[in-house]
Amino acid sequence: MHTTVLRAIWRWTTPLDLAIAGGIGAWAVVEAMLVPAAAPLRQLVFGVAISAPLAVRRRFPATVMLTVAVALVVHAAVAGADATFNPFPSLLVATYTVAERVRELWLSVALGLVPVATMLAAHLLGYFGSPGIENAGVAFLMFFVSGAWAAGRIVRARSMSLQRVAAGAHVQASEAAASERRRIARELHDIVAHSLSIVSLQAAAAEQFLERDPARARTHLELTRRTAQSALDEMRHLLEVLRESEASYAPQPGLSALPALIAGTEDAGHRCEMQIDDVRVSDGCALAAYRIVQEALTNVRKHAPGADVRVLVQQGDGVLSVNVENGPAAHRSTTVEGSGFGIPGMAERARVYGGTLEAGPTGRGWSVRASLPTAVPR
Repeated sequence: MHTTVLRAIWRWTTPLDLAIAGGIGAWAVVEAMLVPAAAPLRQLVFGVAISAPLAVRRRFPATVMLTVAVALVVHAAVAGADATFNPFPSLLVATYTVAERVRELWLSVALGLVPVATMLAAHLLGYFGSPGIENAGVAFLMFFVSGAWAAGRIVRARSMSLQRVAAGAHVQASEAAASERRRIARELHDIVAHSLSIVSLQAAAAEQFLERDPARARTHLELTRRTAQSALDEMRHLLEVLRESEASYAPQPGLSALPALIAGTEDAGHRCEMQIDDVRVSDGCALAAYRIVQEALTNVRKHAPGADVRVLVQQGDGVLSVNVENGPAAHRSTTVEGSGFGIPGMAERARVYGGTLEAGPTGRGWSVRASLPTAVPR
């Protein structure tokens, strides 16, 4: 039982508060022992009564203030002029605490007036000698009490300001983390959706040609293997970036990687025409353009197998234009329906860089058109 109480008190206090309470208590003990008094034991009890509560002042500021005030008034009524210990330091510490800890201003002000009323009441009871009240004494009392209260309020205001700054920084960090998670989700979708779609298509094609054209089936299987390996390499790079201690900061694919991407589409049985101008854009814009082309070509393979494809990447008037158009499918698609995130994902990538994206059917097939404002590196 006693151990539980001590643990609870220890959670409610700090070494500084224990030092303050111990210091004032020691002063009370010294006065009770050295200064002549009619009832030294009573003086000792009073000294403990107004010093010990200060150990938990931060946890119970209002209760500590009222406890010290009541102890002073009761002792003044009982001891009168025989009292020797001055409780003023305890009252100042309690005043500072209620100003620094109590949130409501009106309650903090009310509790700040308690020491003044208590000291005046004790003086009227003869605790400090003659019961008369001098203007100089009242001014002295108000000066120190108001100073202690103001100091506590200033510390509280500064602490609240720092907390708001920390909260703002936390919100910004959370938003940044959420934005990064969304970016990673888009990257994973692009990598996985594109690669698995190609693997599925090539595996299905290899299955069709396995018996009647083994050489062609091997071609599709080889493309399947290369696509799967490429997807593993990209995913490994993306996951390594998440581990800062093992991060690999190799550049993300950009416009220079488009020919290889289009070559993979040609290997899958599509006749491709491409026109990629020599443009200068930011790495982020180049990555967005690459992913848009990648997703568009994935959709062509899934929904228009064997269709002719035309890819145009041009820069002009501060805009990077990305166009991917395909004709009608050469044969029936054998794939299942997609996730439905492809076009929204492309539109989101364009929006992130202040661009736009349009996707829809044409007279013969499908078209994806993106416009991305360029940021030319200096």
